[in-house]
Amino acid sequence: MYDSIGDIVHDQTFLKISGLGADFHLKMESFNPAGSIKLKTASGLVDDLQARGLIQPDSILIESSSGNLGVALAMLCAARGLRFTCVVDPNTASHNLRLMRSYGAEVIQVEKTDANGGFLGTRIELIRQLQASDPRYLWLNQYANAANPKAHARTTARAIAGHFAQVDYLFVGAGTTGTLMGCVEYFRQHSPHTRIIAVDSVGSVTFGTPASRRFIPGLGTSQRPPIFAAEGIHALEMVPETHTVVMARLLARSRGLLVGGSTATVISAVHAWRERIEPGAVVVAVSPDWGERYLDTLYDDTWVEQRFGREVLAMNLADLGREPARTTWLPTPQADFHVLDGQCVAQILAADPLACIDDVRQAYLDHEAGRSINPDSYFLRFPRQPANRIIALPASLEGEQPVTGIKWISSFPANIDNGLQRASAVLLLNRPDTGYAYACLEASRISAMRTAASAVLGAWWSNGQRRAADHLALVGAGFIARSIVDLLIADGWRFQRITVHDPHAPSAAALIGHLAEQHALQAEQVELAASLSADLLVFATTAPTPYVHEPLLRAGQVVLNISLRDLGPAVIAQANNLFDDVEHCLKAGTSPQLAVEHYQQRSFISGSLAQLMLGQISLDPAKPTIFSPFGLGVLDLAVGQRVYRRALEQGRALPVPNFFFESSRW
Repeated sequence: MYDSIGDIVHDQTFLKISGLGADFHLKMESFNPAGSIKLKTASGLVDDLQARGLIQPDSILIESSSGNLGVALAMLCAARGLRFTCVVDPNTASHNLRLMRSYGAEVIQVEKTDANGGFLGTRIELIRQLQASDPRYLWLNQYANAANPKAHARTTARAIAGHFAQVDYLFVGAGTTGTLMGCVEYFRQHSPHTRIIAVDSVGSVTFGTPASRRFIPGLGTSQRPPIFAAEGIHALEMVPETHTVVMARLLARSRGLLVGGSTATVISAVHAWRERIEPGAVVVAVSPDWGERYLDTLYDDTWVEQRFGREVLAMNLADLGREPARTTWLPTPQADFHVLDGQCVAQILAADPLACIDDVRQAYLDHEAGRSINPDSYFLRFPRQPANRIIALPASLEGEQPVTGIKWISSFPANIDNGLQRASAVLLLNRPDTGYAYACLEASRISAMRTAASAVLGAWWSNGQRRAADHLALVGAGFIARSIVDLLIADGWRFQRITVHDPHAPSAAALIGHLAEQHALQAEQVELAASLSADLLVFATTAPTPYVHEPLLRAGQVVLNISLRDLGPAVIAQANNLFDDVEHCLKAGTSPQLAVEHYQQRSFISGSLAQLMLGQISLDPAKPTIFSPFGLGVLDLAVGQRVYRRALEQGRALPVPNFFFESSRW
């Protein structure tokens, strides 16, 4: 139920288009009551004036429009009981003129072109003259009013981002640039990896390109709008009006899509990019309006022939493909650099711990499908302090949430004696288009949570997709063990008995106290031998070499070999062995590597957890199952990127202005 016609906004309609190059999704704005995307612009502009108390009982709202905004404002003002005057030009479709007058609007048409051969300058000059002569006129000024882009950041851009998990390319037409600037504003903040392609008509001056006569209303300007800024736009595609005509008529006759001039121009730009868009990329194009308002122009043979020549009537898609694209690569400004401190990271992770499991699950699947780059970790060692190391984990994830970066994590075991956590870490996230870093996150909790999420996911699949075990044994009582048991409980696991073993008695006591205080669960401290028979056995120690050598495990037992070096070759060889990545885990002195070297064969290796998730491998129920996750850098990126986005949404990311000083080459 709606109280007013202007309240009805259809913002969730997307049409998949194939056969014009890369598949893309057309965001259909023509179903709005005003017939175009301009209803949202109109609402934003009028709401802004009303909120500021500028509209008086005798006010006359006035705006310059080539058509669609004029129609939307006329409809909205009629619904709200406001007077409206629209200044138009000879390119305005007669259909739009009739619609505006039907809503009771006054329509004034200018005839003289401005200095750039268009009509915008003349229209604006007339508005200024009317304002000077009659104070009742109140100019909405779509070209300079920040309410224009804000309306589209709040509606159009948010709707696109909410509909798709990730948008790789977004094609947006540039008229007054309100929609374009709104999308840039939103995606720079919430999805900086999305490449926004601005689409303009040849002859428009918005981007500093040469002015020339244009005949099709909608996109393009003869004066640069004050709200426009090129920052945040990946590239500009200039489309000749002949291509707009050909694309519009082709879509009508071959697809049943009677699109307007703006939409045909945007789709022409997507077609021009057909060789540049990588397979599988998510592409969205904004369709501002429908085509019935262009029946006397784009779809009229005589009108087309008089302005573009008879040969245009016979052109087809192949003809468009023969002409080179008119692309300008805009300087890519660097997104603000942000820092996320440990408290912010911890609170975001704690607010939705199960989301980490989803992050890890998808990262594993992307990695298995080859949508990742995950080279070997690099170890910085200290000859005089052999127990200490700092590890670099560079990685890149190319799935639905692409991200590139590196985790830099230190391990100094002596920290424990000083009451510090053994490990500390930071995570850097980099832009995939320029390589510039855009965020630095405190990552010790990200590292722990991605490890815990990997462990919980491995436990669920190894345990026959059941969240129950009679006996949970934790060997090692540090931060990682605590994170794992916390996430197991958050994921709904139930245990009859919980035991903890750690040679460092204060650590074992601290973990037992944590379970009692945070989860009201009783746990007992036991010797190692009492732990090895547990249904779910977690190794989370700092052991450098194996110390469990006898194959004491039993059928159906699940072992999370998180610390990787506790188990001897004989223990490994008797079990099903799952990994996050097989080859990564067979190095650096891990238990699986020692087993392969000892037995000189790999028959006990079952495969990766992702393969089990995909049904590509099965486990022998007569054996225990050991899950040994080496710890892939892509997991840190998957979790870290989500945390970064949540921090941006909540306004908690700390900006560092001018972090990249003078990033321009010259």
